[in-house]
Amino acid sequence: MFKYIAIELKNALSRRLTRFYIIGIFALCLLANLAVVGFRMVYGTNEGTFAYNIIEYATWCFVIPYYTCIFIADIVFGKVYPNPHIKDGHTAYLNRTQIYLGKVLASVLLAVIFAITACALLILITVLFHISDGTIKLYNIRDFFGKMGCAVPLWIAGIGIGTMFLFLFENKKKAYIGYFLLTLILERGIMLLAAEPFELGFFKSLRRLTVTQNFSLIPYPADPARNIPLTIALGIIYFIVSTVIGAVYYNKKEFK
Repeated sequence: MFKYIAIELKNALSRRLTRFYIIGIFALCLLANLAVVGFRMVYGTNEGTFAYNIIEYATWCFVIPYYTCIFIADIVFGKVYPNPHIKDGHTAYLNRTQIYLGKVLASVLLAVIFAITACALLILITVLFHISDGTIKLYNIRDFFGKMGCAVPLWIAGIGIGTMFLFLFENKKKAYIGYFLLTLILERGIMLLAAEPFELGFFKSLRRLTVTQNFSLIPYPADPARNIPLTIALGIIYFIVSTVIGAVYYNKKEFK
């Protein structure tokens, strides 16, 4: 099975969508720094125009990679829905559960590679743009990595949920719709009903369990609602639950 995971990851790394994803990461990091430089050229060195602000603002955007998790899972999933009855040299001795776990774990590894790439590019490009003004310090980078570590379990949950939907629906449009209904529409709806002017008690309790809400609290260590153990636990729980649901469905699915 480990060989199967390695092969799936290798195939994913060679796909065109992987290159586009990395190019997108580079473009975002570059645009963030260009925006700050442009603002300083026009308005001067006002608050929000320093290197440490870029690093700080980046922690507010942890939720964005969560919404792209299904794209990462799709890169590994491939163009063809995996038929367990059609065996090749890599899946000949694997059952359906092992095939499913191979896909989801390869997706997690690909997401980790993307996360490392994004952090490296963000820090490198920011340092290159702002090394002369000395506005980025080691503790800024250290704090960023600390917050990123808290976000990783939630990203992994997104991978599990994305893989689940890809296996639940052979039609990828339906898989994407299902993913965004759950992770974006439903969660934002809960947060809306929990906030003013509604402030409905049930939804206020439910909001604490949403991934989006926990992402929103990560940049604010002083916020009393910030609960890192809960954040990590939810990421693990949602990953396990989605993986179990997806694997059970895949095992019961009938193929023509």
